[in-house]
Amino acid sequence: MGATDVLTPATRGELVAALARATPRTRLLAGGTDLVRALRAPGAEPDVLIDLSGLADLAYVRLDGGTVRVGATITYAELQRDPLLREHALCLALAAGQVGSVQIRNVATLGGNVANASSCADGATALLALDAEVTTIDGAGRVTCRPLGRVVLGANRTTLGRDEAIVELSFAALGAGHRSSFTKIGSRTTVSVARLSCALVAGVDAASGALTDVRVALGAVGATAFRVPTLEALLRGRPADERAARLLADGVVQAIAASIPERPSLPYKEAAAVGLAYDAWNALALCPPCEPAWPAEAGATTGP
Repeated sequence: MGATDVLTPATRGELVAALARATPRTRLLAGGTDLVRALRAPGAEPDVLIDLSGLADLAYVRLDGGTVRVGATITYAELQRDPLLREHALCLALAAGQVGSVQIRNVATLGGNVANASSCADGATALLALDAEVTTIDGAGRVTCRPLGRVVLGANRTTLGRDEAIVELSFAALGAGHRSSFTKIGSRTTVSVARLSCALVAGVDAASGALTDVRVALGAVGATAFRVPTLEALLRGRPADERAARLLADGVVQAIAASIPERPSLPYKEAAAVGLAYDAWNALALCPPCEPAWPAEAGATTGP
């Protein structure tokens, strides 16, 4: 096997030219926190390695009208503290702050997290709750924008072409009537891979106090993060109160049971999901803090 040819594009034009050389063995390097480890496996050496770290114009967060646009090579450390993100998409900033260690967050990128398609990707779970779209460019210079759910198909599976790179993630900015949160359970407090995560977005009518928009995304309980549309529809239009918190927790438990019915970790995740859901709800601060009624709440049936 020949030596790997490393390309380091510094402009969009150079990136397109590099992507035009891509083969099935070519790999793209952003932060490299997952890829570098994977390349240690025998036979995993790429013929071409396209290093995206020199593309300074892909590291940004900006507000474009009512749309938040995030460059693919921005690091999680930058996302964690970005003021625009904390104002208009707090769940993503919170997720960024829980990725790995400080050292990992200093190099890991949002675009790389999506492209890697890990089933426990914190950033992708938050992006799903934000209804994010993924913008890519390929070796012919074609720019494509499609929903995140049409890019990430499952664990380490995407629809990205071999000559296609993610350049931007975008979503509607959350205004004053919306709040969002992100909660995660891992094996330890820091440097932890998610065993269960939840991103929650809620819109509330100021006059009635009713939930006008609810988005629930769950991660690390299946091949990829997923939304829970039946639960979202159930909560929409209800008062943002303790009853809504209980329905949220019950619905999350049911969604997890449906996603991993045969997995040995199901009993643990069902119990943990109750506390996780309440933490996500309480973080929205839509009503006084609620607590689950242990143990009867776990496994309860969602009702009207």
